This record gives sequence, C-alpha cells and structure tokens, in this order.
Amino acid sequence: MTDKPARYASWTAGKLPLPELQEIKRRGEKIVMVTAYDAPSARLADAAGVDLILVGDSSGMVVHGRESTVPVTLDEILFMTQWVARGAKRPLVIADMPFGSYETSNEQAIGNAVRLVKEGGADAVKLERGGTSVARAQAIVDAGIPVMGHVGLTPQTATVLGGFKAQGRTADRAKQLIADALALEEAGCFAIVLEAVPAPVARAVTKALMVPTIGIGAGPDTDGQVLVWHDMLGYSEGHAPRFVRRYAEIGEAIVDALGRYAEDVRSGAFPEEQHTYKMQEDELAQFEAKSK
Repeated sequence: MTDKPARYASWTAGKLPLPELQEIKRRGEKIVMVTAYDAPSARLADAAGVDLILVGDSSGMVVHGRESTVPVTLDEILFMTQWVARGAKRPLVIADMPFGSYETSNEQAIGNAVRLVKEGGADAVKLERGGTSVARAQAIVDAGIPVMGHVGLTPQTATVLGGFKAQGRTADRAKQLIADALALEEAGCFAIVLEAVPAPVARAVTKALMVPTIGIGAGPDTDGQVLVWHDMLGYSEGHAPRFVRRYAEIGEAIVDALGRYAEDVRSGAFPEEQHTYKMQEDELAQFEAKSK
C-alpha cells in the first residue's frame, strides 16, 4: 500500500497512528475492529482494511474449545499475539490481558503488559472492568503502554454478573457503567469497548467520552464495532450471540471441501499425475535396477 487512504488525516509507512482513532471519532466516521488469532487471519484482516485487530481471550471458546475465557493463559495470548503481529502490517494489534494477569497488583499488570508488547509484538493491551482495573490501566499507561478499556458484559467475570447477559439495563447499573467508562478514560485509556449494553446507554457513554467507543452488541451509535472472527465468518460452534451478523458461512465451505477431499482419496481420484514428482529416466532405470 503506497497511496494515502482518504479517511486517514495522518500517515506513516507502517502502523495506523494511535491518535488517528480520536480523529476518526471527531470526524464522525466509524472504526472497524475484528478479532484474529493467527498470522493468516491477521493478513486477511489487513488486506480488507480493518483498523484494529484484537487478539482476544475469546480464543478460549472459539479456538481452544473451552466453556469460557477464564482458563486462557498469558502465554497463550502471548503466542497468538506473535502470530497476529507477523500478519498485520497496518492495523493496530491489541492483546487481551487474560483473567489473572493483572488483578493482583499494579506491578503484576505492568510486567505482563510489558511482556505482551516486548515479546508478543502488541501495539496495545486491553483489560476488562472498571473498579480496580482503573488503577491497573493507569499504571500500564504510565509505563508507556497504550490501554483499551472494556465495560458492560465482561466475560472474564461473567459468573459474578449472572452469566453472559446484557449489562446496564437498570438506571443505577447504567449510571455505574458510564462512571466506569469515564474513570477508564481519565486513567488514560485510548478507547473503551462496550459489550452487550442497551443502545441508549452506549449512546450516552459515547457522547460523554472524548475517546472512541467500540461496540459489540451495543447498538449503532458507538464510534466503532468489533466482532469475533469465527462468529462473523460462520465457523464457530453453537449458536452465535444475537448481536452477530454472519458475513459468510466458511464452516459449511470447509466441511464441503474436506468431504470432497476424503471422497477423492478413498476413490483414488487424488492425487493425479500433476500432483506427483518425476525422476529422470536414467535415474529411474538405475533405481529400478538396484531395487530388484
């Protein structure tokens, strides 16, 4: 890519500049974020013009086959971030800080965030919740690492919230959600994810914040949207959440392709001559003579 995209006010030869996100919000345009967990997916997201790639602990459910995001480890996120960073040249790569990697202390949070940036190649990290996470976010920002906040449905603490349910559906909970988002902005977060939040509440948060909001199940008025890779492309297991739009049915295409491959192998239709390697006639003659 050599030409400056019309939507970007600033430009570098490499990454999308972080301050550009606030410019996109100011202009009333939308920010596009998607999850990815490996280099090929990141490369495709880059080619499609996505702005942000989240190496999410959602991998625990859509890639690792777990029941929740809680068991995902820092090392697992670290490895996936390395893979994604190799595939994504233009989009900013944001690494999730998994459950247990930042709750204990500011020192723990800073140390693990440094690993994700230094070893993983992340451009920024994301952590969930308000409350004590505000202090953790500020400590990480003060250490020189950009932080994305996340309020509303926070999957790492879904049990405390009563399961994977929408949040902020009462006046008091909505006020607390806005307060948490404002506190995270004050702590230095460059953007806030709003997950499973009623649209009027998400609209109020977006209006109250100077930094961009990224919605997932939070209506159309956030400054951007994020979807999980496997959900939007149609090869996640089980029923997708109500806020997901399927943009493809890749799972069906994969099953069809594998089925045709299996049929060809079993029938002998694959491999054909064009798929095999040959030997020079004299070498083949010598080989056959020595094999007798």
